[in-house]
Amino acid sequence: MTSALARRVAIAWSREGELTPQRLWPLLRERGGIEALLSENEGELARRLGSAARARALLRSADDAHAERWALEIERSGIRLVTAFDAEYPRLLAEIPDPPFVLFAVGALERLRSPAVAVVGSRAATRYGREVAARIAQGLSSVGVAVVSGFARGVDTAAHEAALSAGGGTIAVLGCGLDVDYPRENGALKQEISRRGLLLSEFPPGTEPRPQNFPVRNRIIAGLASGVVVVEASRRSGSLITARLAADSGRDVFAVPGSVFSETSVGTHELLRDGAILCRGVEDVLAELFPTIAAPSVSLAVPPDPPGDLSAEARRLFELLRSEEPASAEELAERSELPAAVVLAALFELEGAGVAAESDGRYALSRR
Repeated sequence: MTSALARRVAIAWSREGELTPQRLWPLLRERGGIEALLSENEGELARRLGSAARARALLRSADDAHAERWALEIERSGIRLVTAFDAEYPRLLAEIPDPPFVLFAVGALERLRSPAVAVVGSRAATRYGREVAARIAQGLSSVGVAVVSGFARGVDTAAHEAALSAGGGTIAVLGCGLDVDYPRENGALKQEISRRGLLLSEFPPGTEPRPQNFPVRNRIIAGLASGVVVVEASRRSGSLITARLAADSGRDVFAVPGSVFSETSVGTHELLRDGAILCRGVEDVLAELFPTIAAPSVSLAVPPDPPGDLSAEARRLFELLRSEEPASAEELAERSELPAAVVLAALFELEGAGVAAESDGRYALSRR
């Protein structure tokens, strides 16, 4: 079979809503390739696919000239199509049970040949989560490891930005068409990734960011990477789906510990309880996945450990500030359920110990 015909078939399958990777890849692998699958009896295919209409759609895909014209129109707009049968298709992604038949891409396709690690986490990330994600992504990028993430708010955005700032590559996998601006506030970041990194999507141009798209998107994030680092995740976070998909595909899952008082650390602590690899920094990731790559001089010393002589009240506020955004004394009193006078005394103690500072009426931990 010619590569042109394989490309046409892949594109035709990607346009048929019923010819999903979940339905076709088991058949394709069992039969040993496209040519053998297309030679199947229509009745047998209908039985295997549970529908005569699906069988007919599969068999006519080899002659689907509309699919090729559709692809040409998309590529004229600046979006590349990479099919599962092209040389550029990422090897690791092809190993998952249901890789997409077509990837839509804008940017540097050579990023798909780099070693890659996914860094994912909560959209409602704390400052701690964003900074940890940034430092891990910066460290990976600085040694030539591409940082894969989902272009969402919070941890994903921090990871993409840090990877770019370190001069390395980043791959953003979207849950919508590449021509759809989502999230809207990431417009400038999207442009920068298109110039210096790679934007990917399984969804054709014009596809809106529907909720059901994101679990589908997550399997690509997991599939592109040798391992997945979960920085922050609530109990129902989509990042936990990515972690599960990665584990199911034999990839390593790392989890960053957080405060026991933080909702955004519940999911990561559950991952650690269930066997995820403890991630204290980029050194842990490189040692496990790429032991021949020397760790960069990027420290994960955020925030500092509390001094041993702090009062119980000061320690309580320290843990709140570790996992939350900068907060006023009033907000800390509400969250800690401590009297206002006790909170002020504890904040004075933290400032005196050099581990917290006040700016514009809000307190935050000092950074090393």
